[in-house]
Amino acid sequence: MALPGSDPRGDTDTRRSVLLVEDDEHVSQLLAALLADRGYRTLCARTGAAAIRLARQHRPDLITLDLRLPEQDGRWVLERLKADAQTRDIPVVVISAFTQVLPAGERRKVAYVLGKPFDLDEVLDVVQATVGSPYL
Repeated sequence: MALPGSDPRGDTDTRRSVLLVEDDEHVSQLLAALLADRGYRTLCARTGAAAIRLARQHRPDLITLDLRLPEQDGRWVLERLKADAQTRDIPVVVISAFTQVLPAGERRKVAYVLGKPFDLDEVLDVVQATVGSPYL
């Protein structure tokens, strides 16, 4: 049973969480710092397998997804996330230099598609428009 004011996932941190799926360490750190500065809790994954594991384990409020990843690409990750009952309802924002490889059918599965290089204010606007305030 969750304590009053705690997250129903068993975490006492009631901030909204964002899973950043990005293999470029600098981009990941930039996005994590930007979102943390605005009050969001962040988790980071560098591979598709790690992204699936973290999404199932933590059920974040939002996932940002690069399409070019080592091992499994972002399209593979998106397919797995949307096929899994535990993760299918988590909104996904694609942030990638390769947005053209995302067919129309897959674009309908994501909340937003942002190209790289991205504008920091636009990323913040999209996150807030998708999940709202960082605090529950």
